[in-house]
Amino acid sequence: MDQKSCLKIGAVSYLNTKPLIYPLLNGQLLTQEISLSVKVPSRLATQLNNGELDIGLIPIIEYFRANAKGVGYRTLPNIAIGSRGSVLSIQLFSHVPIQDIQQIALDTSSRSSVALLKILLAEKYHLNPKFIPCEPSIDPASSETDAVLLIGDAALKNLGTTKYCTDLGTEWHELTGLPFVYACWVARSDVQLGNVQKLLLDAKTLGIEQIPEIARIEAPKLGFTEDLCKRYLQHHIHYDLDESSIEGLKYFYKLAVKNGLVESGQNLVFADTELT
Repeated sequence: MDQKSCLKIGAVSYLNTKPLIYPLLNGQLLTQEISLSVKVPSRLATQLNNGELDIGLIPIIEYFRANAKGVGYRTLPNIAIGSRGSVLSIQLFSHVPIQDIQQIALDTSSRSSVALLKILLAEKYHLNPKFIPCEPSIDPASSETDAVLLIGDAALKNLGTTKYCTDLGTEWHELTGLPFVYACWVARSDVQLGNVQKLLLDAKTLGIEQIPEIARIEAPKLGFTEDLCKRYLQHHIHYDLDESSIEGLKYFYKLAVKNGLVESGQNLVFADTELT
């Protein structure tokens, strides 16, 4: 495939994405059809919207927000980053019980997690605290706010550092009984996918098989134990976009509309089908 037709693909730069892209990064799968880069999730959404990327592993809230503007994104089927209970890497660190929280510092790296937090606070706890932006490098233990939302590797690094710690994956599952989908591969409507869907599915299959190797390689880079990395990737993160995950995704959209976080009237459109 020539350089002009090579698809520009962007993935999230967190540990939980490695099983989806590891075989592409290490050259195990041929990648002449794509050019892969890694970014924070909010940056990926902007680049996909601007046409700097053809396909992005973006926060799912951005799929609905972009399609509301007529962009026409399509979700690639059978691949996601999700949880079916505790997720570990999306945590609300707090100095007070959740019912007493009045001000929260939000990690600006992710938008789906921020939307999820706002939904949980409204639907489960009937809270509407003040939100202020913060960097992922913030220390939740010394934060002046009542609570701090951190995601990804920053959340994993700070587990147990505050008196109270709320796992948003657990909270969602307790509220709905459904899985939560944080991100999906999403393609722009004008992109000819060719063999890329199969390539990404093959990468997912191989990457999941190689989680022990990924954990061994990534643990020292992140300052985590190998056991934590392996346990996180094998038992807390799920990579299938199956029927129950789609139901969870649709219910998240319904609650996002209810809470004014996205516009109504959107459909979940896949690259080869459509669900309403």
